[in-house]
Amino acid sequence: MSIYRKFLIFIFAAISIQTEANEIRPYRKNEARKMNETTTPRKKIEILFQKTKKICFGRYLLNLPSEAELIIGNSAVDLFKGGSDFLKHQAEIDLKRIRSLNFAPEIIYNGNGPIENSWQIRYYNSKSAKEVNFIIYRTLINKGDFIFAIGDAVGSGDTERATAERQFLQAKSLRLRATEEIPVTPGLCVEHGFMSENQYKYQEIDDVGIYLPSLPDVTFSISSNKDAYGDYPPTEFESRLRGELSLLNRIQDAKKMQGNNYPKRTLLREGKRTVQHWQGEESLIRRTDGVHDFEWALVGKPKDIANPSVLEAHMYTKVAHNMVGAAEAASLTDEEAIALWDKLLSSLKFRVKVPGAPPGSYYIDPDQPAQ
Repeated sequence: MSIYRKFLIFIFAAISIQTEANEIRPYRKNEARKMNETTTPRKKIEILFQKTKKICFGRYLLNLPSEAELIIGNSAVDLFKGGSDFLKHQAEIDLKRIRSLNFAPEIIYNGNGPIENSWQIRYYNSKSAKEVNFIIYRTLINKGDFIFAIGDAVGSGDTERATAERQFLQAKSLRLRATEEIPVTPGLCVEHGFMSENQYKYQEIDDVGIYLPSLPDVTFSISSNKDAYGDYPPTEFESRLRGELSLLNRIQDAKKMQGNNYPKRTLLREGKRTVQHWQGEESLIRRTDGVHDFEWALVGKPKDIANPSVLEAHMYTKVAHNMVGAAEAASLTDEEAIALWDKLLSSLKFRVKVPGAPPGSYYIDPDQPAQ
């Protein structure tokens, strides 16, 4: 996989911040009417979705064109190529990285891990971390031709014993998974692996991108963070943060702050947008350079697995060389871009039913017999 494709997911987050500071020029009435009345996707999108496949990541699943490639960004588990004889070497690489990224780290354990064919590193990343006993765990597990790395830490209100037990259970539950295998039990899909998990009480962060070879200038990404803002009191989150985090409110605040300096844009669609049971908001615009800049965002509830604190989707056209707008032209018309966006976004569901998720928001109910 090229470096370009691998790092697209990290570009999306940075660019989306700029999007909030860009003005939207309303569509002319006849243009808006045309967009609203259009219900049939262009032939290009129909052909793209003639053959599809399902791909899972974290607790989610997408129904994608068969040609689509999933690009993993942040995940619960890191992945490296290598067999059991590579475990110690990978640990040495990790130790060099830890020492280069942290000021005065202290390694307190570097040896055999909690299960067979595993290795574990435990360390303080600073003197201040040692003072409060903030220990970071990193467990490397060999499965076949891969090494999986699971991270954790002894945090506030936690204990070393609880963290060690969690690392053991996660390492023990991890197994290999074929790229297009869709597990039917609760847990997390990770790159080339699956980790059984039905407690739903730990932090879960997923960032993925979709690459379509026939539309190389188009990028689509999804980000989820179950426990974001979980350190805020629930009353403060509901009374203040929820409004500040709203996509539409952020856009309006940026317009008020910048006034006449707010750049011109063409509005294609904007407003409330429910995806499954997630009552989010979307803003679909075309920039003056021809870039389609689409965003959807949910403000959920911290630590609520069915309604993660952060759940976002972004799509851009005219992408080349790691830069939005660098391609000579967008490969999609406005109508085609919206049709593709709707197809991709509407397919986002939980892979398996989770507590609090209503029917229709998941593909598989583990309590029901397979059809």
